[in-house]
Amino acid sequence: MKQDSEILDKIGKDPGFRVPDNYFADFAKQMEQSLPEKVFKKEPKPTRWMRIRPWVYMAAMFAGIWCMMQIFSDMKNAVNRNLDYNPEIADAMNDERFVSDYMMFGEISYYDLLDEMYNEGVDASVFDIDSIN
Repeated sequence: MKQDSEILDKIGKDPGFRVPDNYFADFAKQMEQSLPEKVFKKEPKPTRWMRIRPWVYMAAMFAGIWCMMQIFSDMKNAVNRNLDYNPEIADAMNDERFVSDYMMFGEISYYDLLDEMYNEGVDASVFDIDSIN
């Protein structure tokens, strides 16, 4: 303990830091004077479109979701469609004269004919493709 007091006598108890007189009394005023003046921009008045835009976007999003659900529902129904064999169409397609007359006078191509038959659910595996060409 005696040794501690000798050290304190040599060094002293003064920390070495001093604050100028009235430093904290004038601190706020001096800080305000040293800062540059801030310019505030006037906020633009929102237009009608700016106010309703989020609602329009949300409505468009829900409309898109509804359209996707309709498409997926139609695709599901198309997969479950029962494609029955129709003997009348099969007999007509096996008749080369009927097919050529239908394609000549009906102004329909071979591709359009097969596409229409596919859409109506006709199974193309029952046709003799060599006799049609």
